[in-house]
Amino acid sequence: MLHELEVCLHGSVVGHLVRTSDEAWSLVYDRDVSQQASGGPLSVALPRSRDAHHGNAVYAVFANLLPDGALRRRTAHSLGISEGNDFALLGRLGGECAGAIRLRAPGARWRQTPLRRTLDDAELRNMIAVLPVHPLLSEADGLRKTLPGEFDKLPVRVEGQQVTVIMGDELTTHIVKPAKPGLRESVMNEAFCMALAGRFGLATAATHVIHGRVSVLAVARLDRTLDKSPATLNMEDFCQALGYPPNRKYEREGGPRLAEIADLLRQVSIRPGVDLRALLRWVIYTFLIGFGAGHGKQLALLHESCGPCLAPFYGLWSTHVYGEMNYRMGFRIGHEDRPDWLTPQRWHEFASTLGVRPDYVIAELRRAAESLPQAAAELADEFQRKNGHADVIRSIRALIEQRARQILVALEAEPIRVV
Repeated sequence: MLHELEVCLHGSVVGHLVRTSDEAWSLVYDRDVSQQASGGPLSVALPRSRDAHHGNAVYAVFANLLPDGALRRRTAHSLGISEGNDFALLGRLGGECAGAIRLRAPGARWRQTPLRRTLDDAELRNMIAVLPVHPLLSEADGLRKTLPGEFDKLPVRVEGQQVTVIMGDELTTHIVKPAKPGLRESVMNEAFCMALAGRFGLATAATHVIHGRVSVLAVARLDRTLDKSPATLNMEDFCQALGYPPNRKYEREGGPRLAEIADLLRQVSIRPGVDLRALLRWVIYTFLIGFGAGHGKQLALLHESCGPCLAPFYGLWSTHVYGEMNYRMGFRIGHEDRPDWLTPQRWHEFASTLGVRPDYVIAELRRAAESLPQAAAELADEFQRKNGHADVIRSIRALIEQRARQILVALEAEPIRVV
């Protein structure tokens, strides 16, 4: 049984991850590796130290690299690994992870010979078809790559409409996402919401739809440079940064709160004011489009050369247009997560959560409610001329218009109390 893994950052060994029991893991940084040469710490939760790191933070940083929930269970089953054996899963899949972390057995070396397979339309369809049986294609092609998340996806390289699977140790540049089972037109849903987020002024991952026998969403990785020889950029989600295990990613399950995320940005970000404004606008946008899947893994820190900052946003889609999905918000706004109960006073409480002026929050909320319905209408025509008609876009627009009216009527009826 594997009990130790070499931990690489930007391709260089910086330490060792040691398992003493299923969730009792230790991280020991190598003393002879300079922080400057290897690009800083693995995580803000695991600063460089001569002493070993133990406890929840170590487990959180590394376990959050794996898939979540049912996808994690299916992945373990496909590989013949017990679903609770996260360390073994990392040993099997950790050759390429989110961010700049890579894991391998002690003494192992990266394979230098590139192994690539560019897929035609039929092969892409077949690849998507096999993902429910072999998530991440880990068994089908022996890939050693992992991604977080609870829906099937695959790290690849993409050029235009062409998808290339990387079967060796080379880095990928994109993530392809097929349709989410049972959720109509989910590819078009996420593509539209991500494009609308950009139109709204949020920094986002670049996305486009690849059309063919099946449609998939191609998402440019925020943790990679997008050139012919990609390099890693260190990035960690807020469950990792705050030391929360993956089964506590939602606030309602004891996971990160917006107040904690805001506080950490104030402590570590190289541009806290800019990042807090972006976080505020993200919360407003997710309310308006009905994104109820917000949690600690949906927001991340990107480690720039001069320090960490809030990463561009990713994975935005309207969950509230599907009757079978939870109709609450992932994060509480003030003390409330029910969209129809978000009165101006709840937004006042939210301002206190972020530590910003209530009148500023209300002004941003009003501007968004006044502008987003028109932006969605304009984008819908442009988007569907390019990608074809999708009924789900009409549903998203109707929800945005309903939420915007809700805000504007409430603000007229119940002016915010500034105390």
